[in-house]
Amino acid sequence: MKVPVSTVVLALVAAGAVLASTAYRVQAAQPDHGRVSGRVTDSSGGALPGVTVTITSTRISKPMVVVTDSVGQYVTPPLPADTYAITFELPAFEARVSPTVLLGPGEVFILDRQLDLAALTETVTVTGAAPPEPAPETAPEEPRRPLRARPQPVPVPRTVLASVCGPAIPEDENTAVGHIVTHRDDPRRELYGNGDVLVLDVGADMGMKAGENFVVRRRFRYGDKGAPLKHATFGQHTAGLIQVVEATPATSVAVVVYVCGELMAGDSVEPFDPLPAVTTLAAGEPAFDDPARVVFGAFGQQLGSPRQLMVIDRGGFQGVERGQRLTIFRRAADSPGPVVRVGEGVVVVCRPQSATIRIERASEAVEVGDLIALHR
Repeated sequence: MKVPVSTVVLALVAAGAVLASTAYRVQAAQPDHGRVSGRVTDSSGGALPGVTVTITSTRISKPMVVVTDSVGQYVTPPLPADTYAITFELPAFEARVSPTVLLGPGEVFILDRQLDLAALTETVTVTGAAPPEPAPETAPEEPRRPLRARPQPVPVPRTVLASVCGPAIPEDENTAVGHIVTHRDDPRRELYGNGDVLVLDVGADMGMKAGENFVVRRRFRYGDKGAPLKHATFGQHTAGLIQVVEATPATSVAVVVYVCGELMAGDSVEPFDPLPAVTTLAAGEPAFDDPARVVFGAFGQQLGSPRQLMVIDRGGFQGVERGQRLTIFRRAADSPGPVVRVGEGVVVVCRPQSATIRIERASEAVEVGDLIALHR
């Protein structure tokens, strides 16, 4: 659905909580579903539009088919958590199959694929020529608008990308400098991925310069969702990294450099402060007598699994360090024991009053409210 830019800007000027509430409703509609997204290219890295992407599994009654757009990008509708087989097909190219794509609840699985040209075969068929039929009268086709060349961003080191994504409790200070307005070449697009060219509502007059990197964030509501808005609690999720490639006085054009979630119009744009790669600290011993708690997962999810990120209610002010190991555990109801170990993890981002952890191993799903014994 195409939304006028003026409508988007007026909506964004309203209280930030309204935007956050809208984002939450989109996510909460199907918390047990996820999406698969990615970009399909040829062996030279060029985009392949028109690729048929077929998704099958035992959880869906019939195969689901989507087609890549003019820049080779595809996004599936919401899919139930399951293991999927995904096939990529385009005439004159060799088909590729990813047979075991494990999609978790609420996850956006990024699956990029490269297709090679198929081996050429030659067939000669001799037939008699039929008399040509008169061409039907048709209305002249409307000329297509030529695609503009995609700007090439400055490469970002992979070690830096490791510090981009994940959920967090937002700081008191709002650091947003602008918002995503639309896709530059296809305003009908609702979700954006790697390589997409986006328009921002902030330009050179506000200090935007070509070559600068920004993270894309979205707020969501967690906790008691029935509480009045003025008493609501919000988290934020960093879903990707963009790089400004052109700036006019009032707007900017940016390329999506890296995604780890859905990017959409209205998401806020904030300065990127890269962190060095996480260095895991010495093992130490879990402090079961002074535990932290899991507050929420990505986009307010209630459950987490290995490789996923969740937020805990302790931070640097309570002695938490980036790279610190931790044990996830539970206790019997109304009792200090016994301890039931659920999994292990590591702190990847540390803020003054909270921290983001990455689940390394888990014997079952990690839940909001589970206890965290930091290793000392």
